[in-house]
Order: sequence, then C-alpha cells, then structure tokens
Amino acid sequence: MCLGNPSDQCTLNNTIIPAPVPAPGTSCNQGSVPSYYIEVAGVSDISEAFNFTREYQIPLVVKNSGHDYMTRNSQKGSIALWVHKLQDLAFHEDFIPEGCAANMSASCAITAGTGVSTGNIYDFAQQHGSTFIGGYSPTVAASGGWVLGGGHSVLSPVYGLGADRVAEFKIVTPDGITRIANQCRHEDLFWALRGGGGGTFGVVLEATHRVEVSMPIVVADIQLPSNSTSETALKWIELMARESLSWGIQGWGGHAGGLYLTYMNPTPTVANLTDGGSAANKSMSAATEFALSIGGTSKIEVLPNFLEVWNKYVLPGASTTAGVARVLATRLVPRRFFEDEGGIAKLMEFMKAAQELGFDPRNFYCPVDTPFVSNSETKLGLESQTKHGTSVHPAWYDALWDISTALTIPWNASYAERLQNMTTITRATILAEELTGTDGGTYPNEANPFTPSWRESWWGDNYAALLGIKKKYDPEGLLKCWKCVGFEDEDISSDRFRCQGKLQLDIDRNLSRII
Repeated sequence: MCLGNPSDQCTLNNTIIPAPVPAPGTSCNQGSVPSYYIEVAGVSDISEAFNFTREYQIPLVVKNSGHDYMTRNSQKGSIALWVHKLQDLAFHEDFIPEGCAANMSASCAITAGTGVSTGNIYDFAQQHGSTFIGGYSPTVAASGGWVLGGGHSVLSPVYGLGADRVAEFKIVTPDGITRIANQCRHEDLFWALRGGGGGTFGVVLEATHRVEVSMPIVVADIQLPSNSTSETALKWIELMARESLSWGIQGWGGHAGGLYLTYMNPTPTVANLTDGGSAANKSMSAATEFALSIGGTSKIEVLPNFLEVWNKYVLPGASTTAGVARVLATRLVPRRFFEDEGGIAKLMEFMKAAQELGFDPRNFYCPVDTPFVSNSETKLGLESQTKHGTSVHPAWYDALWDISTALTIPWNASYAERLQNMTTITRATILAEELTGTDGGTYPNEANPFTPSWRESWWGDNYAALLGIKKKYDPEGLLKCWKCVGFEDEDISSDRFRCQGKLQLDIDRNLSRII
C-alpha cells in the first residue's frame, strides 16, 4: 500500500489467512514495497549490499518478519535486506558476554538468529526448562525490531523489557564490519541497540537474551458481555484504572480492553499452584464482581508454565489478517495518574475526549506491560541482570499503562478519507501527549507514524545521544527509515518517502487549521 496514493497498492484478499492473491477485481501495483530483495544468508550478503548502496545511492532497508506499524521497511525504489532466514538457536547454561569477566555472567540465556519467531523461542525455551520473556504475536522475530525498539511483554512488569534483558548483539554495521555489542565491547552501540529502533544502526545477525527458570503463571481472563454499551465500557475502564496501581505492585501484566481483561502474573505469592488460585481470585475480586454483575464471565487459573498459558490463551486468537492497513496511537501513562482521584479523573476525561473524536470505548485497548516492579522488592530473576542502561524512553520505568487507540484504513478508501482518518488519529495522539506531558512517552514499535513530536515522544532526552551513535557507526547515512534515529525533516519530501510524506504534510496542514 502507498498511503499517499490509493491507486498505487496491491489489495490482498483478506478473507483468506494468509492472503495469497489480490482481491477480486482489483489491480496489483508496487505501492511502498521495496523493488528488490536480498535473502540474507550471511555476512557477505549484507556487506555487499552496503557497498552497492554506497556506490549507486539506492535506498536500503531491513525487513524481517514484516510486523511494522511504522512503515520502516517500506520505501519506494529501495533494496530490502530480508533477514528472516537467519534461524539459528542455542541455549546457554551460563552465558558470559564476549570480552567480559566470568563474574559478569548473564546466567541462562538463549541466542536467537534475528529471524527466529517468538513462538519458536517459547517452544525452545520450555524444552530447556526456561521461560523467554517475549511478545504476544507468535510470528514476530524477537531478535529483530521487537527488542531493538524496547520489546514489551505481558511478563515485563516483573522481568523487564526485552531491551533490559538482552545480553549481547552480533551486528554488521554499515562499514561492513561484524561487531559484538555488549556491556564490555562497543558499549555505546549496545546501549543504542537496546531501544534505539530497528533498521538504523546496522543489520543484527543474532541476539542473546537472558531467560528465567520455568515457573507457574496465573491467568485472569475476565470478559464483559459483547452487547455492553459504551457507558458500561467507560465504567469498566475506570474500575481498571482504580485497581491498576494495586495490580501493578502485585506483578500483574497483560492486556486491558474496553470489554475484557487478560492478565498474567508470575510472582509466587499470586501464582501459587497449591492454593487453588485463592490469592489471585482475591486480587481480581473487584473486576470479577463487576463482570459477573452484568452477565460477564471470569476465569482465573494457575498453569504450570508460560508455554501452557501461551497455547491456551494467546495462540487461539493470534491469527492476523493480511492486506489490512492498521494505524496505532499509543502513550505511556505515568504512575501518578493512578495514585489519586485527580489522576483518575484526568484519565477518564481523556477517554471521553477520545470518544468525541469517534473512538468507541468498547474498543479501548491497553497493554499493561511496563517494567513496573522489575526493580523493586520483587526482584525476580534480576540477580544476574546485565549492566543497567537502555535507550528506551525513560517514561517506560515510571509508567503503568500504555493506552492505545487504533483505526483501520479500508482498502478502497479515497485519499480524502485516508487523510481524514489519519488527521483524527493524530489529534488523538496529541491529546494523549497533552494528558501526560513530557513525563509520558510512546513505544516506537506501536506508534502513530505521523506523530509530529516523534523524537521527544519515542526517545525523550535519549535522542541526542542516539543520533551521535548513529553518526559514528553510519556516517554516510546508508540506513535511513521513516522517523528512525537520523531521519530529518527534509526527508519527508524526498522521493523514497513519498508514500508517507504527502500524507504527513497534509495532516500537518489540517492540524494547523484545527489547533
């Protein structure tokens, strides 16, 4: 799809999963899909691609599993380095990062090629009696953009972000050199890769992630009736907001929705196989009572390991539809909003303002996956934590919610309709920024690609240092993607970004008339 030109797209038949052919009666054009692909099998493929783009000035992008709300792997006329075939997996009983002393061991770890899917790593970890702290989609490549952008998980409240847990990267930088980045070698690059975004500092070959010993997980799956009203959804959201500080301190994480809640907790005091789930039921009693009082359901159970949780509660709903343009707007909400009535009131005022823009509170979606107690008294699995320091927005470490609004652009939408939709969601983005102020932030992997203040929203005070590291390892700017570190305002009008650029300029004009 080319967002700026509805006639330049290939519309897939999204009634079939995966969609193999264009929809009946439609044309199939290139859109923003790269013109050429290199299936990466090793370092030489990457080095030669860098040399080629240096000589001929052909745009170069990195594509992995293709989960990219941000259009980073989409550029007109570009060459894509497809790294999804890098599938090596290895388990380490006692991983010591290269160049580090023995006392800097990361303990148990898994080294995964950049193309290995999250689902495959979960299976592999369980085979070794371990738990990998990863994302919700089985097909996302965990050593790629997920961890490079920060990498949240339903277990992150206790065990940290993917960026907190990665112990080492192997990467080919734009000069063609293969480098090891960890806390002892190329420490600046290691810091940048832990949150600075994918497709920016080089091409990652593999990453090594710390894992935890397999442990019981308690799941709370609470559902409101599907015919609930918007007013009921707002009451439900307010209840979750009131309970969330307590839940967060106890270690709960998961997904909060306008008509549901699916939370998970690995802490021994709550995920207790011997108490029949009584501690978890007590913790979730307010949510259960609300749901049951209006005809909903509540199921709370303790399962012996995360893989069983994954197979039962995640995989059945994990199929994704191809050929759909979905745009998100997210915002990390600081702890202070959940500490008193004033904060709750401001949060609900935002929800009602978003409703006035056309967003139905029944479709509310909020990942609760910030590292909320991972550095407090819980301290599960942190005894062997690698040296602290990631490049994610500092707001991650003080936030409790990651509120989200979203819209889907119909395949047959006119340009005027696309512009109207994108202006609306960008207004919602700005509302969320105004709600939290500068102590909020945004997850760059799940952001509105047309966010005006993207540098501040995605990296905050870390951006200047990230830009310096980008210039050090890629002084020629061979890797450039839409609103990645190193992207400049003048790039908006460049030919390689014309599918995004026209829409961005028109959104900005619309906003200038409204605000």
